[in-house]
Amino acid sequence: MARGLAGATRYRSSLARQLKQNLSKMRYKKLLNGRSVGLVLAGLGLAGGASIAEEEESQRASSEEPLFRFGVIADVQYADIDNATSFGGGEYRFYRGTLDSLAKSIDWWNLHYPDIQFIANLGDLIDGQNAGGYGAGLNFSEPQSAVALERVVSQFRRSLCPTVHHAIGNHELYNFDREQLHSHLFKDKTPPLSEAPGATPSQLYYSFRPHPQWRFLLIDCYDIAVQGREEGSEQMAKARQLIAENNPNVFAGKNWFEGVHPSKHRFVPYNGAVGSSQLEWLRAQLSEAKKGGERCVVMTHVPLDPRASSPKTVVWNYPDVMSVIRESECVALVLAGHHHPGGYVQDEGGCHHLTIEGSLTHENGAFGVFEVHEDHLKLVGKGDLPSRKLELR
Repeated sequence: MARGLAGATRYRSSLARQLKQNLSKMRYKKLLNGRSVGLVLAGLGLAGGASIAEEEESQRASSEEPLFRFGVIADVQYADIDNATSFGGGEYRFYRGTLDSLAKSIDWWNLHYPDIQFIANLGDLIDGQNAGGYGAGLNFSEPQSAVALERVVSQFRRSLCPTVHHAIGNHELYNFDREQLHSHLFKDKTPPLSEAPGATPSQLYYSFRPHPQWRFLLIDCYDIAVQGREEGSEQMAKARQLIAENNPNVFAGKNWFEGVHPSKHRFVPYNGAVGSSQLEWLRAQLSEAKKGGERCVVMTHVPLDPRASSPKTVVWNYPDVMSVIRESECVALVLAGHHHPGGYVQDEGGCHHLTIEGSLTHENGAFGVFEVHEDHLKLVGKGDLPSRKLELR
């Protein structure tokens, strides 16, 4: 852990030196939205004043001003353990270093985009090994779930952005039940669930409108799941039934994917489904948005289109969810995490499906800012997240 905190400290010290050099130029005394540079530096945990980096400021000044901006990040999956490959050996994971990556993302947003309306965290803030039940966690003297979550949440507290919207991932549910998540995660910079229509500690889905023309819907893709639900619950029973019917290898103790058709690979415990009540809620929300002339963005931890991820990392009943989205004709973008390499596809109805690269597997980090325009969405990527321009139909 000391190395992770030290790395963040060294980074901010380096940033402080850079800012002090820029200070002598004094080209900009205020940011575009009128916030003082001193306020930005306070969010960085630094003293003094400084100018914005000229190159990025020039880019902002020369481009059309968007309707609004928001930050995006996915799969931080922090744990105070050594780097290692995934269980399948296909990924190299920077567990401890993701705290540095998150710190850099907050610093970057504070310095260059202090006007973002919210940050979209697409799930898996901490790794399941923090709970002590498997992997390196077996060496813990006690579970590190609460400690790890506090370390990442404390980074979000430094943000000048007033709001963070958290999608719930499988790794949160390896560490906490839903009631615990409500008390641990949904307390800092998050909208009270009482103000989010449809959301309760057991049903973590809701909508919000950052702009009169745009509605965002955060869905709970572990509504039906084998983690995060109580034994004997209807949701748990349904999840077990879906897995048993589609991928019997899971409960037989076999390799989950051996001999199983790729179309059934998604029926594994780290994915989940959207329940019938939530589907009706989604349909009603999208219908209301369409009548009001709004465009919509759906945010989810698990992707909805396998072409933007893989057959192994997609919502169990994604065809049902996609059907509701296609019917509405008003969803411009589906934002997801979960599949660490990232992915993209534009479906037949014109909806963009973008899976954000996971910070866990990208040493340079992977985060960015969306600029929302009348006719397109612009993603300004940082670290290993590519920039994109998504045209709107």
